[in-house]
Amino acid sequence: MTSPLSTFEDSILIKLALAGQAESFAILMDRHSAAVRRRIGSMVRNATDVEDLLQDVFLKVWRHLSTFRSQSSFRTWMFSVAVNEVLQSYRREHRWRWSQTQRDLDALTSPCESPHQSLTRAEATHAVRSAVVGLPAKYRQVLILRDLEQLSIQETAQWLQSSIPAVKTRLFRARHMLLAALRRSRR
Repeated sequence: MTSPLSTFEDSILIKLALAGQAESFAILMDRHSAAVRRRIGSMVRNATDVEDLLQDVFLKVWRHLSTFRSQSSFRTWMFSVAVNEVLQSYRREHRWRWSQTQRDLDALTSPCESPHQSLTRAEATHAVRSAVVGLPAKYRQVLILRDLEQLSIQETAQWLQSSIPAVKTRLFRARHMLLAALRRSRR
């Protein structure tokens, strides 16, 4: 049995969903999910990843539904959310592989390094990692995204859903806190 809401236009369903009527949101997602799934599938090979990304898109659309401005169709807006999610997923995967490779390289000793130099390098790496872990979450996040993952200021702001000035301020404070923690650990 179909709901009488399913005959409503997207704009009315959006207003109802924003007013708290969850069934309206479910109808919107059902209406557009096949097209969004195809769009994601055209960019991602693994069927499991397609389904995971589709769920991420639904969640992102739910969280940001109030920002939809009807300048384009709702489906077009969902497509842009889906494409952004796929690109973010690719970036995360690419960076994760790079950081895993980097960790693996840290474990290797150099033939040019003495055992003492190797131990000193390993201790310094451990001290930095410990200091980063010891930072408050909001400072640790910005430091990892900006300095370790090497995201741009704009990407970091998007990732944290924050403004660029806030990211710059947090990054400055995070670096200052990290430096202070490293100085304390040397004593």
